[in-house]
Amino acid sequence: MQKILIIKHGSLGDVILSMYAIFSIKKHYKNSTLTILTEKKYHEFFKFIPFVDNIQFDDRPKIYSFFSYIKLCRWFYKEKFNWVFDLQTSNRTNLYFYMFSLFAIFKWNGIAKKCSHPHLNPYRKTMHTLERHKDQLKVAGIQSVTKLNWNFLKSDIGKFKLNNKCFLLVIGGSPHRPQKRWSIENYINLIKYLNKREICPVLIGGQSEIKHLSNKNFSKVKFKNLVGKTNYLDLAEIARKSTYIIGNDTGPMHLLVQCSNESTKKIVLFGSHSNPKLCAPKGKNVFIIQKNNINDILLNDIEKLLI
Repeated sequence: MQKILIIKHGSLGDVILSMYAIFSIKKHYKNSTLTILTEKKYHEFFKFIPFVDNIQFDDRPKIYSFFSYIKLCRWFYKEKFNWVFDLQTSNRTNLYFYMFSLFAIFKWNGIAKKCSHPHLNPYRKTMHTLERHKDQLKVAGIQSVTKLNWNFLKSDIGKFKLNNKCFLLVIGGSPHRPQKRWSIENYINLIKYLNKREICPVLIGGQSEIKHLSNKNFSKVKFKNLVGKTNYLDLAEIARKSTYIIGNDTGPMHLLVQCSNESTKKIVLFGSHSNPKLCAPKGKNVFIIQKNNINDILLNDIEKLLI
């Protein structure tokens, strides 16, 4: 039996995009044990992935945290992995390759110099994440899948009392990247427009978005409030009940796009602080609206896609 390690850190959106590569590896090595090396914050996501056998935490210690690296190397040596697939391909994971190589023999697919299966494409940094992973896995003889059935993410969302034609608004985003957020006032104006069409949208967001609901203008519009009330599994189920999903370029938006039906219209809002050509959610009926300043996106720009 092959023992395989996959390294993946980064944002939730990056993790969602990496699932195609992870599933492709598991499909290729059917008789294998697959371990994910990732951050603790993603445990609640990966533990529900049926083709992931083990999860090892790596919260990326400081470069001077000598004992943390020793601990990581000891763990790696004991596990005796046959393959390592570095889907993070960072300076840190390159360092892991050199450290692990001091104590063990294994095959490594990544960008570390002298690894057994390096991804040497000079244009890799200009490729969308899905295409880059696909190209990288080819070096290891793995053909990537183009479809992934996300039905393994299940939840009982009866408590939310939603209908089967939800109109989702994803108002959240990374707290430390406000430039990637369409303003709350813009979302309120969008809700006003939807209310005029007799649509009561469902609002999705994390704990950091709860404070925005105190905006007095929210009292003037009708919406279903699920901000801070959902987990990964809930989002997957809600996506399947949705006909429209509109939101910022954020991790939950990636998950909603992947789990929704092909007929669902997904509209993702981008500013200049991320490049949709490299990291946008992929799928059918996905529409990207981008302006240099995300708040220059007008209500009319969205209205055109709702006709």
